[in-house]
Amino acid sequence: MRTIEKIASAISGAVGLIGGAIMLLMMTQVALDVLMKHFFNWPIPTTLETVASYYMVALVFLPLGVVTRDNEHLEVEMFTQKLAPRALSAVKLLGCVIGLLYVGTMLDSSIEKAIKMTERGEEWETATFHMQVWPARWFLPIGATLMLVWLALQALDNLSFAATGKRLISEPKPHEPTEDHAA
Repeated sequence: MRTIEKIASAISGAVGLIGGAIMLLMMTQVALDVLMKHFFNWPIPTTLETVASYYMVALVFLPLGVVTRDNEHLEVEMFTQKLAPRALSAVKLLGCVIGLLYVGTMLDSSIEKAIKMTERGEEWETATFHMQVWPARWFLPIGATLMLVWLALQALDNLSFAATGKRLISEPKPHEPTEDHAA
């Protein structure tokens, strides 16, 4: 189990880094586009289309694995904050199972759509040329696959902890209190 966890962690981390690099690339291109347009009246062609079809899609979906790995999804703890650790694991197991069903369905339809758009060679018509956008259709299946792997690992871990009190994967990273929550 630890070997699977290490491999999944490395892949999720690498894909998350790619998402971070894409964010830097997007910020650079948008900033240069604004400067070029403002000072030289010469914007960078297809910036809007590239941001909409590639950058934003990558920023949303590629980090899903690392966000799930690090337990960084939004949690509302109003009803669970006083549960004992093993009871909390049972509740988290239920959340993982629901997540697996939802993400599995989303993954299935996104792979089907990505294959269809790849075969068609999906493109957008810009002012000057046709821009291939089908590769961005694969960002969702990549991120959803990594999320699915982590949900499965966490489901097994929560099942083990709820039943035996023993974890199968590394302990989740504790969240540091922020200044807003410090009393």
